[in-house]
Amino acid sequence: MEINNTSNSLVPAFKFGVPNERVLLAKDTVSITVDGNVYDGNGDVWLELLPRAGIYIYAEFQEIPPLVTMRIGGGEKEITSFAFGKREFPGDFVELGGDVSNGKMTLKWSPESEPLIGVGDDATSIHCIVFHLFNFKDITGSTTNIIELAAGSWKVELRSLVETPDCFKKLKSEGGYGLTHIGCLKKPDGSSFSGKEAGETLDALRLFFSFAKGISCEPICAVGFDNSNTRVWESWSAPKEPWYSPTSWIDQYHREQLPCLFPGFMRRWEDGNWRDALYEVIYWYLNSNYHLREIDTGIILTQVAIERISYEYAVKHRKLIEAKGFNKLKASDQFRLLFSSLDIPLDISTATPEMIKLAKQFNWLDAPHAMTEVRNSLIHPVHRRINSALIEVWKLGLWYLELTILRICGYDGTYNNRLVSEVEDVPWKRRD
Repeated sequence: MEINNTSNSLVPAFKFGVPNERVLLAKDTVSITVDGNVYDGNGDVWLELLPRAGIYIYAEFQEIPPLVTMRIGGGEKEITSFAFGKREFPGDFVELGGDVSNGKMTLKWSPESEPLIGVGDDATSIHCIVFHLFNFKDITGSTTNIIELAAGSWKVELRSLVETPDCFKKLKSEGGYGLTHIGCLKKPDGSSFSGKEAGETLDALRLFFSFAKGISCEPICAVGFDNSNTRVWESWSAPKEPWYSPTSWIDQYHREQLPCLFPGFMRRWEDGNWRDALYEVIYWYLNSNYHLREIDTGIILTQVAIERISYEYAVKHRKLIEAKGFNKLKASDQFRLLFSSLDIPLDISTATPEMIKLAKQFNWLDAPHAMTEVRNSLIHPVHRRINSALIEVWKLGLWYLELTILRICGYDGTYNNRLVSEVEDVPWKRRD
């Protein structure tokens, strides 16, 4: 495929079809090792989307002794290595078949982890990368279908496709997985970068797009091109979550929010300490925000995330308090220290009337006090369980966590306030 990296020519790097349709990624020779003997065959790499999304390798062998096939299927013999195109991909077979009497064997191989680097390596020199986003947010509100993200040494062009509106309709009615956007990653000055840099930056984009969507949403099946538009690097992976559109801080009619956050997010990512913190905090945020999780689990995960980011900010970043002193604080005091330092309101919101009622009943001082008391009622048997405010506390915790991440990344734009379902300026901007 030829790509010249202009807005008008950016196209998918694979032949993605309608939502939930499997896609062929590569064809090559394969080999397996059983009892020290190597058997060669041919294989195809597929991105399968239903019933569970994943990368699978289908292999066919023509000359395998029948007894070997039967013993593999019976669990008596183990495939000690599996190679596609001479690249080892540890894993296990999930299907086994063929015509045993004629020495033919077929198998479906499931690699133990993704992404798989199918072409190139960490040292490969790359000019640009084309990646694919499945099930991203339905962002509208502009005459152009292109969003440009710029941050220091990276530039990302994200665009929807002609088929994207139909894809969203199908996803909303049937669920599953569908290609909604494609992206191009490159350096602003056009310089090349390594395969190692590519993998690390795609990992950052995974967190960035997931935080925007409110559920796991990562760049998949990324392809790197050199200066002559030749494919020199490929990373094969599958989307993690089927279609679901949770509430998040992004509003679909305010697409400017993405480029506004991107520079600050990447600055934090490039700091090793903050990178680790973002990994953990966004992981817990995504799990809490997922509707299939229990509400009480979401409350606990959200507050674990707030405690983690509070430690990173107050102890390690700002040095407002020593670690020993921080650990002696009640969780509510840890939250107050964080939120007050970031100009995030402590008062119980009028959008949470049940919490206001309970605060009067139990003499809760503010929102951090109320949140942690409800959390304590869930995890400590000596506390009476407080059920009436669970949904409000869950939403409030996510609201605080979203604002905290935005503030730490230097974000100064608008956001979707999940407590009132309205788009407004971030609190610290309104106070200026």
